[in-house]
Amino acid sequence: KHLCPTDLHIIIIMNALVPSFILFILLIASVAATVVFFHFQLHSLRLTYQGDIATVNDSLRQVQSQQSTYVQQVKTLTKLVSESLNATDEYIQNITNTVSETKDVITENMATVQDIQHDQNSLMAVQFAGMFTLLVILVSGYHLSQHVRHMHSPVVQRKIMAVLWMTPIYSMSCWLSMVFVNAE
Repeated sequence: KHLCPTDLHIIIIMNALVPSFILFILLIASVAATVVFFHFQLHSLRLTYQGDIATVNDSLRQVQSQQSTYVQQVKTLTKLVSESLNATDEYIQNITNTVSETKDVITENMATVQDIQHDQNSLMAVQFAGMFTLLVILVSGYHLSQHVRHMHSPVVQRKIMAVLWMTPIYSMSCWLSMVFVNAE
């Protein structure tokens, strides 16, 4: 068989193109396999990341739930502490008021006791003064009566009797000034 130059040209072109075409097909197959491989890898990563994102979202929801629980517990504790502080403030105020009232009552009672003690001391002083005034009157009266009965030297005895009259008069005026303090 004879080949015409056109056929020969086609054969040469075919011989030159067939390996290139095979290489091109192999290249396209390789690129397609790589694209498919990367597509599966990307799909696998996407599924993994979606699973990770779902896990993170679940964890985030749990943290938010715990946070809201903690916020509620903090609000409850704040309320309890506030109520406790208010109750403590009221208790302290009541104690302060009670102490103040008790202090006032004790001060009044002390003043009353001091007045009573002063009155008792005054009464005791008046009683002692009255007793000694009575004693002075009796002793002076006895001596005066003895001088009047036994009048042997009237000039001297009259001066003695004048001196003896001074003590009952002076003691009586002192005792009356103690009994009637406000008298002028």
